Amino acid sequence: MKLTERQLNLLKVIIEEHILIAQPISSKLITKKYMKNLSPQTIRNEMNYLEKINLLQKSHASSGRIPTIQGYKYYEANILKTSVSNEIKQKLQIVLKKRNISIDSIIDETASLIEEILKLPTVVHSQNNSLLLKRFDLIPISDKLVLIILITSSGDIIKNKIHITNNKQLEDVAICTKIFNDRLVDTPINEISKKLNVIKEIIRNSVHQYEFVIQNVIKKIFEFNTIDNKKKIYGIKNLTAQPEFRNIDNLHNILMLLDNSSIWKHIAYSQEKTGKTKITFINDVGEKDITIASTSVKTNNSVKQISIVGPTRMNYSEVKGLLDYIKDELEKINN
Repeated sequence: MKLTERQLNLLKVIIEEHILIAQPISSKLITKKYMKNLSPQTIRNEMNYLEKINLLQKSHASSGRIPTIQGYKYYEANILKTSVSNEIKQKLQIVLKKRNISIDSIIDETASLIEEILKLPTVVHSQNNSLLLKRFDLIPISDKLVLIILITSSGDIIKNKIHITNNKQLEDVAICTKIFNDRLVDTPINEISKKLNVIKEIIRNSVHQYEFVIQNVIKKIFEFNTIDNKKKIYGIKNLTAQPEFRNIDNLHNILMLLDNSSIWKHIAYSQEKTGKTKITFINDVGEKDITIASTSVKTNNSVKQISIVGPTRMNYSEVKGLLDYIKDELEKINN
């Protein structure tokens, strides 16, 4: 959709003022503070149009408007200009110039500084590219339960309980374990998903109950968040600094999201395709009034994903600018 220059400016003003004050924005406020040459009626007409095309919505509490998710997306794609203050850059440079500590420690300190500056939770999600699968072992526990043990090159041991109801399922689990050892030993973790497509066809032709194997063996064992992904969360204490998260239900939603490994897998996958800082909005993750801004940094043996989690009303200019700046500076260090 194409907006006039005035409509673009109005949408920008409403979103950025709403980010600032966390209140619906009225035509009176806009004419008084931003567009003094226009009448409140003209502003209302333009607001009505932006509402009609689903970029704004009326607040139940007043006649003012707040942005819709579509409005935020349009703003991020067409209007947003990122910025990072010199004061924040100077604080970050103190951390980034520490040459006597590892890149992992620098990233951890950077994440702590982000949550201190923005008063928003920051998540560092790591995927180890050098980690290999080394062995699968099958241990029968009872006639209804077996244990599959997976060992990685780092010495980590991942245990998966498989519930069975008959001897054919036990045979199928044993067949899978053998195929995994034959086909996956010494495979890097980040290449497993490619190999699984081939392995599934081999398994299909080898087992009695293929659907049982897919649902109860393959999906369970190859939950990569339990193998190669590690997550650190900084700044949970700052959640209630945001008005949106003072409500107990909203606070519960964001705490559940922070603990949901599949979300970070989804964001990591989508980021891998673009390599750019990404904004993931509410309807992309299925949580109300939560947005995740994230960027990824490649280190020698892993990919570090740095994410800032906040309300949809977060300051996108500052957040995205900060993540872009950090990504550029960390990649300079690592090269």
